[in-house]
This record gives sequence, C-alpha cells and structure tokens, in this order.
Amino acid sequence: MLACVVVPTYNERENVRALVQAIEDAHVPRLRLLFVDDSSPDGTAEVVREISESRPWVGLLLRSRKTGIGSAYQDGFRAAIAETDADILIEMDADLQHPPSAIPELIEAIGNGADVALASRYVQGGGISGWGRFRRLVSRVANGYTRFMLGLRARDTTSGLRAYSRRSASAIASANLPAKGFEFQVASLYLLKDQANVVEVPFVFVKRTAGKSKLGVGDMVRFFFAVARMSFSGKRFRPTGGQDKNTRNLGGKSD
Repeated sequence: MLACVVVPTYNERENVRALVQAIEDAHVPRLRLLFVDDSSPDGTAEVVREISESRPWVGLLLRSRKTGIGSAYQDGFRAAIAETDADILIEMDADLQHPPSAIPELIEAIGNGADVALASRYVQGGGISGWGRFRRLVSRVANGYTRFMLGLRARDTTSGLRAYSRRSASAIASANLPAKGFEFQVASLYLLKDQANVVEVPFVFVKRTAGKSKLGVGDMVRFFFAVARMSFSGKRFRPTGGQDKNTRNLGGKSD
C-alpha cells in the first residue's frame, strides 16, 4: 500500500530537514510526504522546495495565508487524494514531537482493517516525555472532556499523529467541519464516530526542541467551546468538496 504523510507547517524552517531525514530513517516503503505551508515568513516553503529537488517523494502545497491547522489538513488530504493513489493518509506535526518510527505501526493497523489508527499517549506502552504537570493535566482534562461530551471511546482523542484509510480521509476532506484549529482532531473522530473502526497504537510524545509551539491559551479556550458546540448541535457535518479559497498551488508532486 502507498501512504502519504500530510504535515502542516508555519515557521518550521528549523525542523523540516530533520523531519524528512527521520522519516527516511523509518524505512517505510512506498511513502509520500506532503508539506502544507501557510506562506511561512521564515522561508519554510523554500527549504521544502530545496529538499524536493533531491527527493521526488516530498511535495509542497503552498497556501496564501494561515487559516488553521484543521483547514490545512483538509486541503492536504484533498490534494493527496487527487494527486496520488495513496491508500493511507497520515497526519503528523512538523515539530519532531511525533516520532516517524511510529509510522510503520500505524500503516500496519490500517492494513489489518482499521479505518483510523491513533498514535496514543494514553494506552499501555504510550507516554509523554518533557511535559510539566500543568500541560499533562490540560491534556488529560481535554481528552476526558471530549469523551464525555461527544461519546468518543478512544483514550487519546487529541493526538495529532494518526493514520486514516483513504475512505475515511475522503470523508474528512469533503466534510464541512466546524473546526479550523486544533479541535480538528476531535471533530474528525466525531464525524467518523458511527462508521469507523478506530484503534490506538502506543507512542511516546516528546517535547519540541526547535521552533515555537503554536498552541496558546486562546486555542485551548476555543477548543473547549468548539467541543461544546459539536455536542449541543446534535448533528454531523455536511460534505463540501473543493479546497479553501486561500490555497495557491501544489508543487513537488510525486507519482
């Protein structure tokens, strides 16, 4: 099977080379990598273009402005589905907190029949390295809150490292998700709640060593309100199709 890893970026110039190398070191056969960059002022897109010159399996989707990690993933999924024959789509952060060594297990889980494979910090064998007590508490509360409000059964509903079958990724790409920020992780699971087999694969989340975290207090507040709206609306999300209007071009396509 062919897998495509979709990685949103904004000011991740310091990390993209190391991420590409780490993915190479994972020795995953038949893999594509698509960076979705929101016109980072630090020149992230230029670095990705340089990398793609010697690695045709690395591509770039350049968007004209920053509109949230959720919309970046949806645009990335649409591009990957339209431009490749990927059987599996994987979402991953660019900050090296998600170990590429976990990718083979996620692919294996989808190959064994799962529709969604979550890299989980909260199942046996998983964990977190480098976080303080407050950050751990916030993560635990957020996951408990989403399970209670939305009836999700997964232990790590907010994990940003996960794999989808092409069918599940297509459903997410075409949905009108009310989640353009970090709440996208929960919204996508809620969308698939009644139609997807979700499994969790343990992994250890590590602290960022370069660049700056994009998660702020405002994002946390919006997350909790967004989950409440999903719960009280009592309805799922409608298909829309197409890419966000701020998408500019797709470069570095691999075949």
